[in-house]
Amino acid sequence: MEFNATFLVSVISFLVFVFIMNKIFYAPLTRIVDERNELLDANYSDAKKFDDDAEGILRDRDNRLADTDAKSRKIISDKIENENVKGKTLTSETSKKSSEEIQKNKEILAKERDLACEDLKSKILGLAETISSKVMGIDVKIDDISQIGGVR
Repeated sequence: MEFNATFLVSVISFLVFVFIMNKIFYAPLTRIVDERNELLDANYSDAKKFDDDAEGILRDRDNRLADTDAKSRKIISDKIENENVKGKTLTSETSKKSSEEIQKNKEILAKERDLACEDLKSKILGLAETISSKVMGIDVKIDDISQIGGVR
């Protein structure tokens, strides 16, 4: 192989061509590819950050829901327990009042029974006196009948 001026011109022309292509075509193309890669990396890191933020928000929401659920269950159970205590108290008070009222009514009925018995006794004695007077033909007093018949 011969090295002559044509070969040297070809080498120089190739180097100039490579230099010009590098400046005009490859450098802008490489810059565009690098910018695109940087943009993709930035978008990926942003997406990763947003995904992590979303997961954090979901965890926070789940924790808040669990806390709220626990608090509401506690409030409900406290209210139920409180109302049960009130119900027991009210039931015992009502039962006590009912017992007192029943006892009072029993006493009133006993007094009325005693009064009715006394009234009936006096009417029986009056009838006995009237019947005895008519049958015996003499005036019989209530005191005499109570001694004879044992009526009290």
